[in-house]
Amino acid sequence: MLRREGVSMSTKRDYYFPNTEELAPDEMRITALGTGRPFVRRAQANCSWLIELGNGDKFVWDFGSGSQVNFTALEIPHQDVTAYFATHLHADHVGDFAQVWIGSWAGGRSKPLVMYGPSGPEPKYGMKHFVQKQVESFAWDTDTRLGLLPDAGAEVEVHEFDFARTQVIYDRNGVVIKSFPAIHIYDGPVSFRLEWNGLCFVFSGDTTPSQFFVDNAKGADLMVHEAFNTVSQLMERSGYDERMAKGIGTIAHTAPSEVGHVFARTQPRHAVIYHFFNDFDTAGEMERDVRQGWQGPLSLAQDLMVFNVTKDEILVRMAVTPDHVWPNKKEHSSFLSGSRKQRLQMSRWLADQQLFPKF
Repeated sequence: MLRREGVSMSTKRDYYFPNTEELAPDEMRITALGTGRPFVRRAQANCSWLIELGNGDKFVWDFGSGSQVNFTALEIPHQDVTAYFATHLHADHVGDFAQVWIGSWAGGRSKPLVMYGPSGPEPKYGMKHFVQKQVESFAWDTDTRLGLLPDAGAEVEVHEFDFARTQVIYDRNGVVIKSFPAIHIYDGPVSFRLEWNGLCFVFSGDTTPSQFFVDNAKGADLMVHEAFNTVSQLMERSGYDERMAKGIGTIAHTAPSEVGHVFARTQPRHAVIYHFFNDFDTAGEMERDVRQGWQGPLSLAQDLMVFNVTKDEILVRMAVTPDHVWPNKKEHSSFLSGSRKQRLQMSRWLADQQLFPKF
C-alpha cells in the first residue's frame, strides 16, 4: 500500500490536504484551479490547471478570471512556480493576469515571471502584445511598488511560440511540453501535451474536436478536454436561442456527445471534462452524453479536484483548503534580500498633510 508521511493512501482516499503529502519522485499531481465557463461564480472559477511534478517543477496552464484564489488556497509559495502557459487569449483563460503577475510579486515571488503563449495571425493577437499592454496598463501599480518589493518580481519574461506549428515549446529538467493547434473560433488557440518520467498529461484548452488533437493526444495518462453544457441546457438555463446555443456549444466548443468519441479515439488512462457548469441538475445529462462514445474512467471536473498520477494508479480526490490564507513564507529569504530601486516620491503638498509623517 502506498504511504506518505506514515499515513496510508487509503485513509486519504477522498480528500487532499495541501502541504501534508510529499510527491513521490515519480509522481505527478494535477489540480483544477478553475473549471467553469466565461462567467465567474463562487462554485467555479474560469479555466486554470496546476501541474506539480516529482522533480519539483510546477506549471500553471491558463489563469482565467477568479482562478488564482484557488491557487493561493493551496498555500504554495509563488516562488515555486516554474512557468505559466496560456492556451489562448480569451479572458476566461488569461483574465487573472494581474493576480498572476502582481499578486504573486506581493505574495513572495522575487524572480521574473515566466510566461509562454501562442502567437496570432498578426502581432496584436499574440501573447507578447497581450502581456505588453497589460504591463503598460498597470504602470501606476507597479511603479509605486518598486522600492518596496524586490525589483526582479516586476519583470515578465515572455516566450511567444508559433500557434500554427506542432512543436516542443519547453524542454528542461526532463520535462517536455508540446503545443499543437486547436480549432476555436479563430487562428491562435493551442492545446498542450506534457511528458515527464514516462507519464503524460494532455490538455485541450478550448477547442472543437479536431484531428490535431487526436493525432497528438494518444498515450495520455490523464487527459483534460473541454465539453460545454448541452444545447438544451444552454437554451433552458442561459437563455440562449437555439442558433446561439448550437454556435457556442458545438461550433466554438465541444459538445459532450462529441468529446466521448474523442476519448475513444485517443484512449487515455483517465479522461476529464471541464468548461461546463457542473451542477446537480446538469451533470447527469453531461455524463450521459459523454458515455455515448466513452466507457472508460471519467471525471467531471470541479474546482480543486486533484489527480495524483503514477504508473500504477490515478487517484482522484477533492482538496480541502482554508479561506483565510496568507502567503507561504517558505521561500521568503530571496524576497527579503532582493535588490530594490528607489521609491517614487509623492508631491510635497501631499506629504505635508500626513498626520503622522513618515517622509
